[in-house]
Amino acid sequence: MEFPRLSYRPTLDPDSINQSLAELLVPGPLSDGDLNSRLDRLAGRFRLYAALSPHGLWAPGLVISREMRLAAEFYLPLEEIARAIHRLLVLSLKVDRSPPAPVFDRYASWLDVIQSLYPLARDVNPAFLLRLLMSDSSFRCRFLFALSLPRHYGGRFNRYPEQAAFLRNWLEHSRLTGRMVRCLDAACGSGEGTYGLALLLRCTGFAPEQLTVHGATIEPLELFAAAHGWFPHDPVRQEAFRRHIDRLFTDATAEQMAFFREDLAGGQFPPREGYDIILCNGLLGGPLMNSRDSLEKAVESLCARLRPGGLLLVADRFHGGWKKRVPGDGLKRMLAGYGLKTLAGGEGVAGVKPGRG
Repeated sequence: MEFPRLSYRPTLDPDSINQSLAELLVPGPLSDGDLNSRLDRLAGRFRLYAALSPHGLWAPGLVISREMRLAAEFYLPLEEIARAIHRLLVLSLKVDRSPPAPVFDRYASWLDVIQSLYPLARDVNPAFLLRLLMSDSSFRCRFLFALSLPRHYGGRFNRYPEQAAFLRNWLEHSRLTGRMVRCLDAACGSGEGTYGLALLLRCTGFAPEQLTVHGATIEPLELFAAAHGWFPHDPVRQEAFRRHIDRLFTDATAEQMAFFREDLAGGQFPPREGYDIILCNGLLGGPLMNSRDSLEKAVESLCARLRPGGLLLVADRFHGGWKKRVPGDGLKRMLAGYGLKTLAGGEGVAGVKPGRG
């Protein structure tokens, strides 16, 4: 799928961030007949839930039982609430936001969603919460970033230390030393891996002017957070994130970086030079990309963008169910099918493209 161009140069400057945010999010109250109709239906569902649920309403600190989840799902179906929230997201963004992300796929009920978003979300009534989000753009901004960037969604640096050690060793024995090096973090999420890659290259001896480091994701709010180290819903995370990447801004490495939006499975990419190093962590074979067709398209596009002698690294921390559905050996065979020499690459798989690096 082709999206309107959206790209950012990393900056921590507040004025630049506010200007970019104004170009991304719709300001002020939202008005939409379709969403209002959805909220009227949800309000009716909530009245039934409040009147008939034998467990009472959710409150902070509640231990949610299986029976509570079943009752909540019966009266307040998560799928219906998710569709309303996706409509809110579409209305809130000045760029296209489709297809719908499975924002609630990891939750068993609406009660679990509210529990995870507390204290940002405090009311179990989905209609009340969504009407508040429609009217208050500041609250809406924090809520949407919290929804798109939960703490457990890969949000930490050095997530794959064995992969980093493998890459460091590969760099020390490669022919890239002293050359210009181009790198891509495909499916970069909130940017920890992208900045981590830049930091590793600097520690391995590459000067800022020798580097080009790109991060790419399909999600516009992830893209914005990555480029600006900006987490309005979590100031503690924001402070730690910026402290970790500060060196890249003080030594001008950040000037050699860029973040842009693209669909890895879509196969349509703006013309760019190839890359010497490509990371693709936490995507292939998991909940967001697991069909044979989407995996083939993604692997084909990654291999095509790799320069001769270049390195592709793929790793994840998916649970065993996904490992059974898409085993690591299957990804190895895909990489080999596109001409890469495969190796064990730390926590995942590595592939080297034949030819002179």
